[in-house]
Amino acid sequence: MLTKIICPLFNHGEITFNHGLNVILGDDDAKNSIGKSSALLVIDFAMGGTSLLDDKAGTIKALGHHFYKFEFIFEGKKYFFIRYTNDSNFAHICDKDYQEEDVITIREYREKLKQLYELGDLKCSFRFLVNPFIRIWNKGSLEPAAPFLGDVKESTDTAISRLIDLFEKTGDIEEERSVLDEHKKKKGLISKSMSAEIIPKINKIQYKENQRTIAGNMEVIETLKQGVTGALSAYESLFDEELRALQTQKNDLVRQRSQVQAKIGRIRLDILGVTPRLTANIALVQEFFPNVDAGRLQQVESFHQNISKTVQKELKKDLQSHSDRETELSAKISELDSRIQAKLESKGAPNDLFSRVLELKTVVDNAAEENRFYDMRVAIDSDVLQAKQRLEAIYTGIFLHIESELNARLKKFNAVVYGRERNASQLRIKSSNSYSFLSPEDTGTGKSYAGLVGFDLAMLSLTKLPFIVHDSVLYKNIEVRATEKILRILAWARQKQIFLAFDEATKFDVSTEKRLRSHTVLKLSANDLLYNKDWR
Repeated sequence: MLTKIICPLFNHGEITFNHGLNVILGDDDAKNSIGKSSALLVIDFAMGGTSLLDDKAGTIKALGHHFYKFEFIFEGKKYFFIRYTNDSNFAHICDKDYQEEDVITIREYREKLKQLYELGDLKCSFRFLVNPFIRIWNKGSLEPAAPFLGDVKESTDTAISRLIDLFEKTGDIEEERSVLDEHKKKKGLISKSMSAEIIPKINKIQYKENQRTIAGNMEVIETLKQGVTGALSAYESLFDEELRALQTQKNDLVRQRSQVQAKIGRIRLDILGVTPRLTANIALVQEFFPNVDAGRLQQVESFHQNISKTVQKELKKDLQSHSDRETELSAKISELDSRIQAKLESKGAPNDLFSRVLELKTVVDNAAEENRFYDMRVAIDSDVLQAKQRLEAIYTGIFLHIESELNARLKKFNAVVYGRERNASQLRIKSSNSYSFLSPEDTGTGKSYAGLVGFDLAMLSLTKLPFIVHDSVLYKNIEVRATEKILRILAWARQKQIFLAFDEATKFDVSTEKRLRSHTVLKLSANDLLYNKDWR
């Protein structure tokens, strides 16, 4: 826990803190600008915060850059640090006399605090976890309807992820989320590659038509097989190992030539400045077409409109290179055609029948390949849907658990502060990016702020949240009697720390005033300011 803050510019030199409630008490006239909120900002600074540096109170402007010494105690061991306002990206590790021994980055300092506060099992960073519960005027986190929102610009799903982590439930969803992300990645790769026409793109109607084509052609091939006599049928010739190898090699070259021809067409469009093309994922292309020239494909995909003359020159060179490649491939294909023809003649296979069977089988293979990609897309869509459903079920279970735990504590808090006849504030988490926090049919300002205080106390007791910081503004709109009861609850805290700025102690009953003064760690007034300079 934080046990001491020292600054040579403090009127009293240092502030010493205890377990439980620590009150920065203002005067009985509720004077402003005496240092209550500034003291809380220094506590935030000790916890790795940066709001002090915004200097909305004018501290740095009036006093110049300065430093603060911090003392923490964890499991009986003391830790000493110094942070400078003009070098706030670093923290200095010190000995007990505050002689600097080492310097670490502010990120390392926050990570050290996370470990010392035993938050290491949580996935989020220290500041991400504690920031919403440091509620100081001019810093933020004062909106009653958004009790765990770290910043006004923070998204709702980010805030909910914080709540899940504080309840140590992140691990429950992490594995399933990674599965979903992987499925989404594959789906995106397939979609991009289909859009770029690198792999076939068909719809359900075409899929069914392909099935009919496959069935019909295979029936014709079987008929031809049964109708041919002799030692070697055309069908057998087709599946002769050597013939198959030659045909496979030819098919591969034909595919390469088609790709080159497509590139030639795209380069010609590039030269004209026409490039309406989606970027295809090269990894997926290589998975389906191992021989594709991925480097060249990346180069072609990098061109944009308004190409300079220099790039146009390079494009023309590229066009010539691909044209030469097309000629080379065509020559190799012709050579393979001749070898296949010779092989067929040596076996005495009917050339026209072979050509007919080959033609039918090529159509079958193409249709089967198109359907294979369609099946792949359907399968990944199903995988994504099922992963979403599983993740949603996990989220639902977590949300019900969090709601049950928090709302039970809020109900008890409300019963003490307002009585059982008044509605308690309730948290309702609708989804991973939507929630509400309010008191049904009891939405007065005081009740809303009391609900915010109750929420923080519930979080303090139910989670590893190590401390909360409350400015006096939270309590200004809460009724006096309700505030007295809240202060009694705050005073019950023992294991964790509550830092509270407060004033007007005398307007409360005697026991409350006594309670406030007994927990006061710093008393401020118009004549006894936080700092040794008055710039009001």
